[in-house]
Amino acid sequence: MNLEQITTFLTVYQHGSYKKAAEMLYLPQPTVSHRINQLEKELGKSLLMRGKGKVKLTEEGKAFLPYARQILGALNEGQEAVARVGEGATGKLSIGCNNSFAAYVLPDVMDSFIEDYPHVSFKVYTFASSELVRLMKNQHFQLGITTYTSNDSGLIYRPVLSEQTMLFVSPEHRLAKQKRVSLEEILKEPLLTYPKDTQYRKMIDVTLNQFNFRYQTKLETNNLQLIKHFIKRNAGVFLCGCSVMQTEMINKELVSLEIENNPFPLRQVFVAYRENELHSLDYLFIKHFEKRINQRTNSGLSLSSQEDSRILSFGG
Repeated sequence: MNLEQITTFLTVYQHGSYKKAAEMLYLPQPTVSHRINQLEKELGKSLLMRGKGKVKLTEEGKAFLPYARQILGALNEGQEAVARVGEGATGKLSIGCNNSFAAYVLPDVMDSFIEDYPHVSFKVYTFASSELVRLMKNQHFQLGITTYTSNDSGLIYRPVLSEQTMLFVSPEHRLAKQKRVSLEEILKEPLLTYPKDTQYRKMIDVTLNQFNFRYQTKLETNNLQLIKHFIKRNAGVFLCGCSVMQTEMINKELVSLEIENNPFPLRQVFVAYRENELHSLDYLFIKHFEKRINQRTNSGLSLSSQEDSRILSFGG
């Protein structure tokens, strides 16, 4: 029995649906079912009944429910206690993330963390998501910041950010004055994209293939700075979330447009870690990371409402 299984059990119960629980936990539905099955196997009893309408608790499930809540409640209290650790926190944090996040989001988080906890040092590694997961499993670093999850046993993914895919264009682009744009209109433009072997490109291709849409590629690169350069030069358009584009939007160097009937899945950011291997300093950073992301978002929203830069709010 582990916390993943207990969290999944409570989420299925709360929402009355395996499908809804999978959406809330950002997991494939088979993973949710597997966790419940493993929990029931260890307890030797069925906890949930599937049927028409909402999933319901069995009698054994009703008996287990208060204890499951107590377990997670105690964990949350422990995390809050860690978050109250004073300025004397010391140690070294090892973090892995992708290049784009390391360049455009992580510096702000690290600056504020170091200001609060000056005696903590960092070691930061940047990798593609697939390599990041492999290195985490091999214990190269404690925490990973990733936009994708995997089904690797022993790794836990904690969602900290959720955002819609938007269209980014130059202020001089013909679409820049619109508030939203259709997918058909977008695909008339040359696209700037990441390479085909990236998770980002696979997400784009899978989504567009569902509608038999084709597109013209102007530039393929895994360098986000280069992509931003060519957007500003009005050489093409780019699809992504707002988190890595906030500075350019605030400075009015780029314009974001909502996509009508947006078919793209929400873009998630997770803090990943190995099960049962977090220490107090790790929890402290995760808590700070979540708080700082929310502050960035709220600040961006306030500015966007004044300057019409249309920054989309993040959830989760």
